[in-house]
Amino acid sequence: MRIFFILLLTLSSICTQAKTESRAVHICFERWWPYSFVNEQTQVRGIEVDIIKSALVGTPYRVTFHELPYRRCLAGVADGTFDFTLHVDETDGFPIIDVSFTTWQLSLAVKQGRFSNPDDFYQLAAPRIMISEDYSYPEAAVQGLKKINAAIVRRSFYEQNHDDSKRFFSVLNNNRVDAVLVDRVWALEMIRRHQLEVTFLPHPFHAEQQFIGYNIANQAMAKRIESLLEKFPEKRIKAIEIKYLGDDF
Repeated sequence: MRIFFILLLTLSSICTQAKTESRAVHICFERWWPYSFVNEQTQVRGIEVDIIKSALVGTPYRVTFHELPYRRCLAGVADGTFDFTLHVDETDGFPIIDVSFTTWQLSLAVKQGRFSNPDDFYQLAAPRIMISEDYSYPEAAVQGLKKINAAIVRRSFYEQNHDDSKRFFSVLNNNRVDAVLVDRVWALEMIRRHQLEVTFLPHPFHAEQQFIGYNIANQAMAKRIESLLEKFPEKRIKAIEIKYLGDDF
């Protein structure tokens, strides 16, 4: 009987320790298909979301995702409301987990049929290009816009659902702007889904890897999670990408 009670106390101690070591992790994200979004069943899904969830299975970390506009995610990490935020780069000013599963593939989208030859766009003296006022763009992208003497049109854009993208691309109607600078992967899905008369200039404008940003106070946890993500198998990453993008992407 004495041995039984010793074993019981030992087991209780182990369970208490495991509970103590369990850590809730709060990650903020903006809606960005196919990397992070809330589906029709109000479930958080996406390539990066699925990778993070899978990598943390069997660890003490209990991850919860919170969907908010981009700037509110940044503010939430800065004030400690959230531990991490997705989709940041060096322009955002946060330390990062140095493992990337997303790339911001900036491209210029134009109205289908407006330019019979792509060079016609670049002959414009000062093409009106719409960008989001919510993001800090990489310096290389900023310099690229200056190089073509772009007249910048800034607009706040927060996509709450796929239907919002129709309104976003409507600025190309009636030539209100000549092009919009968008992520190519996201835009291709919106064009397909809504059968929009939108196409791209042939050469990508700029590509920038995106990372997970965090408050410096969370550095120790960030390094542990970074190690887990580094070890996540490439084969499983590819399977998750195919799940959302298909085999031909």
